[in-house]
Amino acid sequence: MSTADRDWFEGFFDEDYLRFAVDRYPAEATAAEVEFLVEALDLGPRTRVLDLACGHGRHSIELARRGCSVTGVDLSEPSLALAAARAAEAGVDVRLQRADMRRIAFDAEFDVVINMFTAFGYFADDAENRLVVERVAAALVLGGCFLLETINPVAVFSRFEARGWHQLSDGTVLLEERFYDTARGRFETCWTFTSGGDRREHRFSHRAYTAPELIAIAAAAGLDVERLWGGLDGSDLEMGSRRIVMLARAPA
Repeated sequence: MSTADRDWFEGFFDEDYLRFAVDRYPAEATAAEVEFLVEALDLGPRTRVLDLACGHGRHSIELARRGCSVTGVDLSEPSLALAAARAAEAGVDVRLQRADMRRIAFDAEFDVVINMFTAFGYFADDAENRLVVERVAAALVLGGCFLLETINPVAVFSRFEARGWHQLSDGTVLLEERFYDTARGRFETCWTFTSGGDRREHRFSHRAYTAPELIAIAAAAGLDVERLWGGLDGSDLEMGSRRIVMLARAPA
């Protein structure tokens, strides 16, 4: 399989992706995930939350419903447009900003930063991915916390499938082809959407970090890792856990 372009993320999150994302995560699933965030991070009314790589706003909107003061940042214009429409429909205020996560310039403005749904590891160089966490650390107030939720590559390896099929609720068929580049530590993936006579192909690339690597990245940015979970259900992180959820805190 050929690899994705270096800047694949600039055009990947379009209407095809959003159709998949909305289809895959119904409102009940999002509400359950946010309930975990509220408890794990002790969120309350007026807690200042930055949802970094907020996508179409499913977590941002639900957190705003809980009274949090939410800012959502994403690079994708289609995602932000859908987030704005959904926030208006829900009757909540979410401040939305288009920005590259490597270039956010917040200075001690947030109590909490969240980065969900494997939205970390997009960039081709490890230094650029580390820069994201450095920007997160700068955005946090003293004692503020960062929650990162991503895949656990150790578990993926044991059940790796090179090809899989999904059918979306509108009848669109998605073929997902995967390749793991051992030397680079990256998953290279090609999504092919087929609906009617149309066939559209999208490629993306993701650097999959293990838990010790994530801990080291957080520490290099001056954050102390307090807790690791194996999912947004609050389970312990184990070798077979599908997800890594990392809670790190800025020194008080």
